[in-house]
Amino acid sequence: MTSISKSDGVVYSDRVLELRQKIHDVEYMDFAVQRIAQVLSRKLVEDSDRIYAGRKNEPK
Repeated sequence: MTSISKSDGVVYSDRVLELRQKIHDVEYMDFAVQRIAQVLSRKLVEDSDRIYAGRKNEPK
């Protein structure tokens, strides 16, 4: 069960409070940015491979 915290009349879940703390952690942010870059790079390579493979099979 998720606990709720109230601050300034606004209700925040534990997860939101945890993420608010993490965004101030330099190591956490470095890792998060690196992970996003890895995922995006992999996706770009996969998409370009798929496009290239399709072009190889096109009649000239």
